[in-house]
Amino acid sequence: MVGGTFKRKRKTGRIIVNGTFHNPNWFFAHISPLAASGYGEVILICDEPIAELPNLTYVCPPAWLGRIFSRALVKFIYTFFVGLRNPADVFVGYHIFPSAVTALVCARLLGSRAVYQVAAGELELQGGGFGAENKLLVGLNRASKWVELLAHKVANQFDLIVVRGSKAKHYIQQIGYNGHIEVVTGSVVVDASLMQEKRDIDVLFVGRLTEYKRPDRFLKIIQKVVVSQPACRVCLAGDGPDRNELELLAESLGIAKNVEFLGQRSDVPELMGRAKLFALSSRWEGVSIAMLEAMSVETVPVVTDVGDMRDFAESGVTGFVFDENDLDGFAEAISTLLNDESQRRRIGKAGRELILQRCERGRLSQRWCSIFSEITANGVT
Repeated sequence: MVGGTFKRKRKTGRIIVNGTFHNPNWFFAHISPLAASGYGEVILICDEPIAELPNLTYVCPPAWLGRIFSRALVKFIYTFFVGLRNPADVFVGYHIFPSAVTALVCARLLGSRAVYQVAAGELELQGGGFGAENKLLVGLNRASKWVELLAHKVANQFDLIVVRGSKAKHYIQQIGYNGHIEVVTGSVVVDASLMQEKRDIDVLFVGRLTEYKRPDRFLKIIQKVVVSQPACRVCLAGDGPDRNELELLAESLGIAKNVEFLGQRSDVPELMGRAKLFALSSRWEGVSIAMLEAMSVETVPVVTDVGDMRDFAESGVTGFVFDENDLDGFAEAISTLLNDESQRRRIGKAGRELILQRCERGRLSQRWCSIFSEITANGVT
């Protein structure tokens, strides 16, 4: 039953989304299919506009207000009053705190459905979320059973929980949630014209240069690869607080001549099509959008076994997955694949087919329309 102070008398065909988007790729992967679903208007409460999309309206609280009262509080207030003036069928929040909590409270007050998008996998809730990339929860410094129990109780209040893969779904079921669960990844535009026959990048890393992505571990893997592949060309696309330290690390490992730090790039899809392999050494992910994009252009992923990466990168079939500490296994797989073009092509083609079936943007747009129609079929009339 939909609770709330106000009862929604009729469907509005409107969705209100609250979230923080650190990079444009993540925004396009998740918001584009919502806006294109055909369900109705999407109002996005976020820090600043990213790109214009049909059916998408931005509401962005001024930055100065967030500095005075905190971004989370200001976004909550804006979300509530936007929902009050523009009745919505569904409130959607990415990550448990603060966005999903904001969506839940506003939905309950305004008589709408509440949807929690578990963007980072089970790590978002485990131990109270201290291990995920949330500035407030990281402040716990260690696992908190009490905060974890509170997070579980909050999660159990949502009308729908959306996860990225099978492991996260199992976790949500184990914490006692008996509501509606959907497995939906980020979307990808599959563009065959991006695939290059001659690929001039051997290994590509895409991500923020921060501890969560463990680019330091990636460089240590490349040091091992260079032993058998001295001409290996490696590119890191992305920027972050650890860049200077990583450049020094590459020098100390003796691989500076092999590694290019490209910084923040607007041509990541083109870089994917030029790469033979995509590598990611993260200590946590839900499902990496960058990995899905790489697979869509037949670039073979070699990644850590975190989150739900294994749902897509099946070892020897559509990619390779290793324990995050298995640097030797990582390096051996990269070296073997660089030496075996036929294996790379076979795995690359299988990976692209998987992406077409499960992540193609048009298909996911249709799926979102069905999901929203289903959860609003009862209670919001």
